[in-house]
This record gives sequence, C-alpha cells and structure tokens, in this order.
Amino acid sequence: MKYHYFVYLILLFLSLNSYAQDKEFDSSTDIDELVDRFSESKTTKNRNGWFHYYIPKGMADTLTVKMSCVFEGTQTHAPHQHNEDEAFYIIKGSVRFHINGVEKILNEGDFIYTPSGSSHNIQRINNDTIKYLVIKREWLTDLEKPYLVRNNNYSFDDCYIPNENHSKLNFNEKTLLNKDFADGFQVTINKILKNDSFSNQRNLPKQAAIYVLQGKTRININDQETIIKEDNTFYAPKGLNFNLINIGDEPLIFLCIMTK
Repeated sequence: MKYHYFVYLILLFLSLNSYAQDKEFDSSTDIDELVDRFSESKTTKNRNGWFHYYIPKGMADTLTVKMSCVFEGTQTHAPHQHNEDEAFYIIKGSVRFHINGVEKILNEGDFIYTPSGSSHNIQRINNDTIKYLVIKREWLTDLEKPYLVRNNNYSFDDCYIPNENHSKLNFNEKTLLNKDFADGFQVTINKILKNDSFSNQRNLPKQAAIYVLQGKTRININDQETIIKEDNTFYAPKGLNFNLINIGDEPLIFLCIMTK
C-alpha cells in the first residue's frame, strides 16, 4: 500500500513539473480567462493589509504577479532569501528596501530586482499606505538551483531603476530589467499614444504579462477582443500572438513582463 502511494506521489510530481514547463496557449481559451480586472473586493486580507494575485501560481509556468497593500505595521517580511528571483514595482507610497545589507528609500514608480539567493525585504516607513507589485519567477515545484546573474558582484544600484516621471518622457519602451542580467527574466515599461498599437510578434516563444499603469487598451487575440484599463492585467501564454491598441485619450503606459 505504501509503495503504491509513493508511486502515485512521484507520478503527480512529474505531471505537475511537466505541466509547468510545457503549458502553451490553447486556441479555444476565452480571452477573458486571461484577464484580471482588479477590485478590492477580490483581495485577501492579512495582518498588515491585503494582497491579490493577478497571476496566481500555476496559471503561468514560471511566473506569478501579486499586488500587496500595507497600511498596518512596518515590516512585511524579515530579510530572507530563496532560489526564485523577484522584481518589485512601487505603485504607491515610499518604502525602505534592503538587498544584501544595503538599504535605500524607494518611491512611487521605482523598480527593484532581487536576484536568486539575495537577502532582501521591504518595509513601510511611515503611516502612509504602500502598494507594490511583486513579480516572481517561480514554478509549481520548488526551484532546486538559483537563476544565474550576469554580474556576480552586482550592487544595489545594478538592480534599481528609479522613476523618471514616465508619463512625460518621450519613449516607446524602456528596459527596467535586462534579460541578459537576469538570466532570461525581462521587464519593460512601454508607452503608446492614442490609436497606436503594440504587438508581441517578435516575442512569441516567451510568455508575457501586461500590467496597465495608466490608460485603457483593447486587446486582440485571434478573433477575440476585450478591454482593460489601469490596475488590470493580461496574461499571454507561450505561443499566443496578441495586439494592444490605445483607445483612450491619454498615453497608455504598461509593464510588459516576460520569463523564459
């Protein structure tokens, strides 16, 4: 009996691992299954505030995207480390961020990457509410080896991109996390003007997640379309060709997250 139970667990583990590595776009998928239209009623309360998974563990193969809101206490986690790497985008407020013994104050619109194995944590520094995205490269199963980092002697500043008032800058795409530095993990901030479009055709082998920071967009996949706006996300599995069109009057600004 014990032997059969053990074999069952092994088969379950292998199937989950295979699923995590091989899941690709199913053409029968309803586009709205790939969209999360955020509302605070969907959040999960905790002792410090709340959190919400836009992309929960298992929806994508190597990616989760979570929003955390803290309005009680200061420290959300003690300094810790793990094989998975993470990136943080500050949506609201100011935080104290720690990487490998170095601490700095981050503000709204700032971006920070924590490589595999780094010691890191984030703290609320006053009575103001803070909100931040946690973008984590994780599998259904525990990661046995850390992801590589291009520069083993990286500093805090190598991982940190400060906000430069993106809505006023003249840019189409700015890299926040370089895939060469982060072993295939990439985050860009993109801006498109009214009636302009963005396509992922050049990135078809990878999965992507879109998080809208400002504006409203129509998403097209195959013969389907839907509309998302600020604080909404769209997940594009591997093999999915999608197109975004800015249908608002203001610039559409969004994060594009890709993992290999």
